[in-house]
Amino acid sequence: MIEWFKNLSDTEKIAIVVPVGLAAVGGLFGLFKWLFGKKKDPDLALEIIDDTLKENRQLRQTVKQLEEQLAKPSLETNIALEQSTPVPSAEARELANLITEDDGIYAQALKAIAEGDNEKADSLLDETQKFLDTVQQRKDEAQAKIYMARMQNASYTGKPQDALQYCYKLIRLAGNDSLIINNMATVYYENAKYKEAEPLTKRALAIDEASFGKDHPMVAIDLNNLAQLYQATNRLAEAEPLMKRALAIDEASFDKDHPSVAIRLNNLAQLYKATNRLAEAEPLMERALVINEANFGKDHPDVAIDLNNLAQLYKATNRLAEAEPLMKRALAIDEASFGKDHPNVAIRLNNLAQLYQDTNRLADAEPLMKRALAIDEASFGKDHPKVAIRLNNLAQLYQATNRLAEAEPLMKRALTIDEASFGKDHPKVAIRLNNLAVLYLATNRLAEAEPLMKRALAIDEASFGKDHPDLARDLNNLAQLYQATNRLSEAEPLMKRTLTIDEASFGKDHPDVARDLNNLAALLRNTDRLAEAGPLMRRALKIFEVSLGPDHPRTETTRKNLEILKQEMNP
Repeated sequence: MIEWFKNLSDTEKIAIVVPVGLAAVGGLFGLFKWLFGKKKDPDLALEIIDDTLKENRQLRQTVKQLEEQLAKPSLETNIALEQSTPVPSAEARELANLITEDDGIYAQALKAIAEGDNEKADSLLDETQKFLDTVQQRKDEAQAKIYMARMQNASYTGKPQDALQYCYKLIRLAGNDSLIINNMATVYYENAKYKEAEPLTKRALAIDEASFGKDHPMVAIDLNNLAQLYQATNRLAEAEPLMKRALAIDEASFDKDHPSVAIRLNNLAQLYKATNRLAEAEPLMERALVINEANFGKDHPDVAIDLNNLAQLYKATNRLAEAEPLMKRALAIDEASFGKDHPNVAIRLNNLAQLYQDTNRLADAEPLMKRALAIDEASFGKDHPKVAIRLNNLAQLYQATNRLAEAEPLMKRALTIDEASFGKDHPKVAIRLNNLAVLYLATNRLAEAEPLMKRALAIDEASFGKDHPDLARDLNNLAQLYQATNRLSEAEPLMKRTLTIDEASFGKDHPDVARDLNNLAALLRNTDRLAEAGPLMRRALKIFEVSLGPDHPRTETTRKNLEILKQEMNP
């Protein structure tokens, strides 16, 4: 079975798919090597449908001759009807006499045809068909395993589009195998084909509920997968009850301190974090950490994931001093567990580097990002999506240090990688387009930035619909461009739509909503509508103070902007 769960992100929040390995073809291998080997044998079809013919060469020759004779019927005229009726030839009847009741069912069926016993022939052919159907079913099962293995191999090598072709081939072979169905759903998910993934995920859930009952751990995995899909498509209210049900199943099936329960807690906590319920998320993450430390010890890679998740939560609540030691401990665990050049270490380096960047320690961040890039290039090759993430993050650091000429080729290379890996219309490509457009905006190349932003917006609308938070990001960026080019009347409706989307997605007190309020207030101020700007800015300040704390840089900036606005309103 496949399980999707939130691991640490590299910039974008990415759901990690952890497929369970395929069962071996095992005992079927010898059968299919015989049935479908490369060597051409004119007698192979006979041996498949009647295994007695494999060893008995004389009988096989008799059956072949009888087939030939039955294919050449003689014609007898039926006087009453004045038409010719085909009948087996005399040679066919002679050959039929050589076949005994101890011979195989196909040989006996031909004998019955030659002797005119049609009912017996039909019955024997029915038996032959059942045997052949079984052989075909086993062949299909083996073929499905091969397609699954190819599909997973493509996914693991960062080629989700290549994996997609095997989904199409598996549609006919999937049947009611929830493992195959879940694998297909995972590939559709990786390719942002959420509409295709959803019915498959629901089908796997229905199959496993029918097979195991509604409270089985396999059902908990299916519920988790469907919840992750809902979360990716911004249907958070639908995701939450599924995650809670999955948690309840695993707590009842195992116990409250089982590692599977820790996964459920982490996933539910990530959902709470996405909806700005940070106070509810934190105890779940802390409990998951305690469970995994008790089960695996304090230096296990699963503990590193928990530390990382908790550190990200601390970072979101501006508790950077608490986040840093957790990130460093997670890095130390993975270096000891996997070695200093493992891709998991690259993730830890990346996250610590971003923390350094957030605390303005850019000189400390850069070598970590470069080391993470080198690890992933060595591990996956220079054209892997993981490498695109590393390039993007290093480019963002260069941009923060005003090294824009160094940032641009990295962003372009990241865009090229993701277009080749996911296709030109994938949400990951939209992220790359947006980042490159923002760089163009910073270098005053506004005419080059605009088509990239519009393309990113079109991709995300097609992928997620018109009310997704990623769309709000695109609208906000395009509105900033319009504002920079003095097209304020075009910018304003985009900013208002951004605010509406984020309020619906995250609630009215989320930091992203405060950002939207700030941006809209700035636009109103620029159009001399100070009385309208004031309430928006005051609301943004209140949200930042509660969410991020009074000393957070965003809070301080908003407070200063509000003071300037007050002075302008009361000169």
